Amino acid sequence: MTNVLIQKLKDLDIPIDDMRGQGYDNGSNMRGQNSGVQARIYVFFSGSTHRWDVFKKHVNSLTLKPLSATRWESRVDAVKAIRFQVGEVYDSLIEIVEDLTLVNATGVKCRAEAKSIAEKLVDFKFLCCLVIWYDILFEINHTSKLLQSVSLNISETITQLKNTIIFLKEYRTDEGFQKTLEQAKTLANELQIEANFPVPTRIRRRTTQFAYESQDEPIHDPKQSFKINFFHQILDSAIQSINERFSQLTDHSDLFSFLYNITEISDFDELMKKCKDLKIALTSSDGLSLDIIAVELYSEIISLQKRFTLETCNPKSVLAYICRNKLIELYPNTYVILRILLTLPVTAATAERSFSKLKILKNYLRSNMSQDQLVGLATLSIESEIAEELDMDELIQSFASLKARKVNFK
Repeated sequence: MTNVLIQKLKDLDIPIDDMRGQGYDNGSNMRGQNSGVQARIYVFFSGSTHRWDVFKKHVNSLTLKPLSATRWESRVDAVKAIRFQVGEVYDSLIEIVEDLTLVNATGVKCRAEAKSIAEKLVDFKFLCCLVIWYDILFEINHTSKLLQSVSLNISETITQLKNTIIFLKEYRTDEGFQKTLEQAKTLANELQIEANFPVPTRIRRRTTQFAYESQDEPIHDPKQSFKINFFHQILDSAIQSINERFSQLTDHSDLFSFLYNITEISDFDELMKKCKDLKIALTSSDGLSLDIIAVELYSEIISLQKRFTLETCNPKSVLAYICRNKLIELYPNTYVILRILLTLPVTAATAERSFSKLKILKNYLRSNMSQDQLVGLATLSIESEIAEELDMDELIQSFASLKARKVNFK
C-alpha cells in the first residue's frame, strides 16, 4: 500500500518533500466477525418471515441491526438494539420455543436454536458484557462523529481525545464497575433471573513455559475474575489503542498549540522556544531545506499580537488578515506556518468502508443472472446519482434502434 501511494503521488507530480502531514481514517485492518450472540440473534430472526413477525410483535421501537464488519458505527447500533430491549428479544425467542406448530425438521431446529440463544440472554455475565460494550462504544462513537467535522482543528481534536480517555479511566475504577453491575442487575430483574456470576466448575491454570516461572494464584471469586480478566482488559486495550493511534497528533498539537491564540502569549522566552522547536520540526533531515526562520517568526507574532483581541484571534482569522491586507512580505514565516497548520489533516473519513452493494443486489434472480448483467446493476447502484440524471426516453430509443429487426428501405 505504501508503494502504491508513493507511486500515485509521483504520477500526479506531487512533490513528497513539500508534504507536511498525512491523514487516515484511524482504522486498523478490518477483521470481520461472524459469530457472537448479537450476530446470531439478528440472523435468527431475519432468516424467516414467521420469526420476524414474532419479533415485531414484541418489539415496537428499535429493530435489530446487522453487524457490519467494515462500519464502526454499526457496532454501537447493533448493541443498542439489544441493550435496551433484551426483555422483548427474550420474549420473542421464548414464543418461538413454545410454538408447537413447528414440528418438521426445520421447525425443530428453529426451536432448538431459539432455546440456545435464549439461554445466552439469561446469563448475568452476558448482561454485564452488554452494558460494558454499549457504554464504551457509545463514547467512542461520539468521539468518532466529532472527528468527522470539517472545521475541527488539532487543538479541539486533542481535547476531545483527552475527554474520551478521562471517561475510560473513570469507567475503569471500582465505582465504574459497581455502576455497571447495578445496570446489569436492572436487566436481570427484567428477565427475572438472579444477578450472580456463575461459579466455574473447574479453575484453569496457565501452563508455565519455563521452570523458573511460578504459578499464578487462581481467582476463585467469579465476580473478581470477571472484573480482572474482562472489565479491566477491555478498558486497558481501549485506552492504549487511543494513545497509540493519536500519539503523533499529540506531538503535532504540542508544536502548533501556541498559534491558536497568540494574544494569550505572555512568556516570551517560551515563545522563542516554541518557534525554535517548529523550525527544527520543519527542517529537512539533511538541514538544507527549512520552512521558517525562528527569530523572524518570533518577531512577527509579537507584532501581530497588537492587532487582534481574544475573541477574534485564531489561525484562520490571522491568515485571512495577512492575505486580505497583502502583508505576506511582512509576515512570510507566519504566512507559511499558518498555511501548514490549517491544512494538516486531523479529521477521520466520514464515508466508512463498506462492501455491501453486491449484498444489496443479491436476490432470487442472482442464480440466473449473467456476470455482465450483475456488473451493470452494480454500476447503476453504485453510481446512482449519475443514473438519476440520465434521460431514460433517449436511452430506450437508442436501445430500440440498435435492436430493430426491420430494415429501413430508402
